[in-house]
Amino acid sequence: MKLNCVINTAGILNRFGNAWLIKRADGKHELVGGNASDFTEAKEWVSLFAHEIVFNRPRGNRHPVDRSNLVSQHLRA
Repeated sequence: MKLNCVINTAGILNRFGNAWLIKRADGKHELVGGNASDFTEAKEWVSLFAHEIVFNRPRGNRHPVDRSNLVSQHLRA
C-alpha cells in the first residue's frame, strides 16, 4: 500500500465540525476549513479553555476544504 501523506498530529490542537485548529511550525495558530458556525464554536472554545491562543483563518480556506489538501498545505510547513 502506497502512503500519499502523513498527518503530523502534534500540530492539531482541536477539531470543530469540519474545521481544525492547528499550530503551525512557526508557532502561529490557524483554523483551517469549516464554515461560519465552526469558526464561532472554535472562538468560544478558545475564549474558555485556551485564551492565550490567537488564531486566524487563511483567506483561501474560508469555505470547506478537502482534508487531503489540508495536510499538504498547512502541516508540512
